[in-house]
Amino acid sequence: MAGFLDDVGKFFEGLGNNNNDSSDPESGNAGEIAEEIDGVYVGSTRIITVSAKTMKLGGLRLYSNLYLMGAQNTPEKGSWKASQSDNSEVNLRYCDLSGSIIIQFTEDGVTVDRLGSAPSMKYLIAESMILNGLLDELNAIVFDGDVADEKRLLTLVESDSIEKARDAISFG
Repeated sequence: MAGFLDDVGKFFEGLGNNNNDSSDPESGNAGEIAEEIDGVYVGSTRIITVSAKTMKLGGLRLYSNLYLMGAQNTPEKGSWKASQSDNSEVNLRYCDLSGSIIIQFTEDGVTVDRLGSAPSMKYLIAESMILNGLLDELNAIVFDGDVADEKRLLTLVESDSIEKARDAISFG
């Protein structure tokens, strides 16, 4: 089983990485989106923070990545382009390039930032769909099934933090 998970991890290692240094948005290679300082992207807005009491970082990241890869065509085909800049975050760039979602996984929890100074209305609606789905998945991980807390991928500092996060979503 461990060998299989290692292979799955290798599959996602280069997710969305493109060795072409072009900054041409039309070619799908937007290059460096923003500068990161102390774990926060300059010009981004923090929209969700889900604080973790305990987290199995690798498992939660893999589970979330699988969900997000499946959601790239939500609400329509080609809506989102996913990329992974390192092992702690996933970036989803919207097709009209008006905004991006940056999801970071740390030992302290999961954070979601919006990058884009003037996201389009279509972006905000699509972002709401993606983030509500992600929060549904996190909720299932935290509360569903007969799994002991010490075996869960995520346990929360505050039991209502996922619902509080929903309140921060534009069209939640």
